[in-house]
Amino acid sequence: MTLLLVRHAEPVAPGAAGYEENERPLSEAGRAQALLLAEQLGSIEVGAVYSSPYPRARQTVEPLAQRLGMPITVVPDLRERLLGTAPLPDWADHVERSWSDFSYALEGGESSAAAQERMWRVLGPLAERHRDDAAVVASHGNLIALALHRLAGPAVDFEFWRSMPLPAVYSIDADGSVEGPGLGTPSTVDVQRPP
Repeated sequence: MTLLLVRHAEPVAPGAAGYEENERPLSEAGRAQALLLAEQLGSIEVGAVYSSPYPRARQTVEPLAQRLGMPITVVPDLRERLLGTAPLPDWADHVERSWSDFSYALEGGESSAAAQERMWRVLGPLAERHRDDAAVVASHGNLIALALHRLAGPAVDFEFWRSMPLPAVYSIDADGSVEGPGLGTPSTVDVQRPP
């Protein structure tokens, strides 16, 4: 069993005209990264491809799903964590605080503890379902970092999250070991190679 957690490729910039935050698609560079990802993961025995409902995550694994001839199963709980309901010009300060205090949440927002638990409720059943193959799980940096924190401990922190590349692939094996960028272990694939 292997879960391949895929942080989405490069999206259009936040605040880009015509796009609500959660509806931002991949940029031109992000689409090229998604094609490279499909090439690099295409030889792995994948049982299913799952994705956040947000376009940037779904579009990251679309070329892979097409190459493998399988559908993408959208899982609403793979969506990015909601910090709060109001616009946050200082959002990075709130993210940093949420990493030092896992119970911290703005009104209408989700604490790190709650987001981590939500991600774990998705990953646990997927690990059970895919005991004999790999599952590709496309999501978002903060949520993936919180899942990795649960496995790898305090080495996965705010600075780890800030340094995660776009895209990034993290492999979780049946024994709970994790590999990927920033973990002191090689990435499953070299998704940073220029297209």
